[in-house]
Amino acid sequence: MMNRIFPCERSSLTRSTMLLLVALCFGTLGSAAQNDSVSGIDDEPHYRQIFENGKVRAFAVDLAPYQSTPLVRHEHNYLVITLEDSEIASWAEGQAGVITYLYKKNDVRFYFGGPARALRNDTPNSYHNLTVEFLNPRITTLGYEPKEKRWEYGNSAMLPPPDPEKAFTDTMDLGEAKVKDVQLLPDDAYPVPEKEADELLIPLTDLEFKKDGMRIRKSQNEPWWLPAGRKSKLINDASVAARFLVLELN
Repeated sequence: MMNRIFPCERSSLTRSTMLLLVALCFGTLGSAAQNDSVSGIDDEPHYRQIFENGKVRAFAVDLAPYQSTPLVRHEHNYLVITLEDSEIASWAEGQAGVITYLYKKNDVRFYFGGPARALRNDTPNSYHNLTVEFLNPRITTLGYEPKEKRWEYGNSAMLPPPDPEKAFTDTMDLGEAKVKDVQLLPDDAYPVPEKEADELLIPLTDLEFKKDGMRIRKSQNEPWWLPAGRKSKLINDASVAARFLVLELN
């Protein structure tokens, strides 16, 4: 991930004038960030709820070119899946600066709930993500490391696949949940969970599975809830690779 802060545009001014303008620019941004209104995620129109049960809530987030959200309060820890290459400005409640982040398609990141955060799309392209809230507060990257005898934060971002053309499975451990980034080639099978768990499957491509002799089709970004107790493999019945996320929830 590349983090870039964009000050005011440079011009052929003296150094002292430039420093003053940069300070004024950041002061304006900081003031705007701090004075922005705060909304709950349920009240923010850019967040459209597409799934809910007793363990998770999923939202489709859409920002048109040059649109922004107010500060949005996330009461729960959450996962963000970026759906296209994107460049998004962001800041948290009380922050004085705005940081622009570059995200790749299918970037997956974990965030802690708490301070409200805002997003701003400074590009001529629409921005889309899926945001999944975990209602269990014990789903976290914070875990106890017995060897070091201390609590440590684990990885909060999933690495891109080493070869996007091949089959792969990558896992992020979130304590009482696991996130798996999976790609199956045609006729490959996704196994049952090693330990019984509920599963939320999020297709990153259109999917065609075979399960128990039945064909199941799921559209890209359409969440699919699989209750604990799945006993059958999911077989990629398409002629192209199938990519999806699986959230295993204890």
